[in-house]
Amino acid sequence: MRGSSRTKRVMDFNVKTAVKGALRRFNLDAKMRGYAVWGVWAKAVGDTIAQQAQPAFVRGGILFVKCSASAWIQQLQFMKGTIREELNRLLGKDVIKDIRFQLGVIARPHHSEPSVEDQKVVLDDAEQARIEEALRPLADPEMREIARRIMIKEASAKKTLTR
Repeated sequence: MRGSSRTKRVMDFNVKTAVKGALRRFNLDAKMRGYAVWGVWAKAVGDTIAQQAQPAFVRGGILFVKCSASAWIQQLQFMKGTIREELNRLLGKDVIKDIRFQLGVIARPHHSEPSVEDQKVVLDDAEQARIEEALRPLADPEMREIARRIMIKEASAKKTLTR
């Protein structure tokens, strides 16, 4: 009987729980929640603002937003609290602690150009080496592959934003 309860505990192992635990240990879960901002930005602020201001990156719970003109920075500064609350409501958690606005080039999709999602981003050798070095402590090959995919997506997203 003792053996069967131990076997049951081993069989109760949940891959989803293991992945979430690994993401938490490497602080990747917070980064992934931060990246969800891009998916809800236009819904949170509306089309007019989304055409003039876009998320640039999230660092330490602070969302950095690039704006097309200083007038937009000033206007959005007044709306910062409302925007933060709406983003967090749509994300389901308090992911965004603050928002900082800065001047930047706003990407406007052209119908003749492929979307950012359609463009293949190639990481250089240094970026790939950095990812492999960060993955070295992970002993489990399955967990290493999951973390590798997440890190490649993160590096690709950063590279896409700087184009």
